[in-house]
Amino acid sequence: MNVSLPSNSSREVTSDSQRSLAFIATNVFLVMIIIFAVFGNTLVCLACVMSKRLQSFTSAFIISLAVSDILVGAVSMPVWLSVNLTGKPDAVNFPTLYKAWLCFDIVCGTASIMNLVFISIDRFLAVNHPLRYPIIVTRNRITIGIAFIWIYSVTIAAINPLKWQDYPLFVSLASFFVPLLIMVVAYSRIFHVALTHARSIRRVHPDQSITNRRVAENFNRDVKAARTLSIVIGAFVACWCPFFVVMLVFTYCKSSCSISGDVFVMMKWLHYGNSALNPLIYSCLNRNFRAAFKDVLRRINVNRTMTHAHSVTTRQLTTFDAPHSQSWAIEELDDANNRRI
Repeated sequence: MNVSLPSNSSREVTSDSQRSLAFIATNVFLVMIIIFAVFGNTLVCLACVMSKRLQSFTSAFIISLAVSDILVGAVSMPVWLSVNLTGKPDAVNFPTLYKAWLCFDIVCGTASIMNLVFISIDRFLAVNHPLRYPIIVTRNRITIGIAFIWIYSVTIAAINPLKWQDYPLFVSLASFFVPLLIMVVAYSRIFHVALTHARSIRRVHPDQSITNRRVAENFNRDVKAARTLSIVIGAFVACWCPFFVVMLVFTYCKSSCSISGDVFVMMKWLHYGNSALNPLIYSCLNRNFRAAFKDVLRRINVNRTMTHAHSVTTRQLTTFDAPHSQSWAIEELDDANNRRI
């Protein structure tokens, strides 16, 4: 007994220290995700706006996707960090703030996947109907599509406060599984067309007409873009699918299925981490995005350098002209006094 008691106490101390270290590590990691999500997606928005290579109708949906990820990093994640650190806001002491956070979280998550749905539809039209694409996809329709995405997301989130018993199943279907089915169908069709035209693209030679070469180059570019965006969707599924599965199991299988709070926290972390992944995927797989990111960072650095140099020059000129300005003011006062006399 005397030997076992110190052993048990030492194990308790060790487990407590491990828990504290894990707690610190997870929250530090969450802070890093917040920084990457806000900075990386802001960089995506600037790149799409400032780079001529990225200015297309697809970029409008990419910007909308980045905005939803910025909102997650700037609002949803800090609140979740506060919940982890202090346990607040909670549903008992701060019911209004807690419900607002849940609704905002649903809006951003639904907007993210709906943006990916519209991106997949856009790529489907570009690859399967390249000649009719400029007629089908117009600026007005893109605007209507983005407006629909956010109205749909707000509508899904607005049902949450009604305390509908089957809301978890509804939001899982409306915000994840049904949109995921649409994306899978669209991208499977895209890659089927890509495989069908792969041999014809390889047969394109320099002696062929310029029109055929341009069509082949545009098709090849669209397929590469679709491949990059399919990886974005794959990462989205890998990050979000476990969360929805755990949520459904936790909701409808409470009695027979025991899920620890740590598992739910990990799933929450996983889907939040997706907001920081997309800029990394763009920079690693898309050459145009890499070039645009470098150009944006270079412009920011140049503007900051010019602003600093201008402020230094202004201070120097002010210091140099101060005695002259003072003597000029004294002379003006003397002239005014002489005129009065």
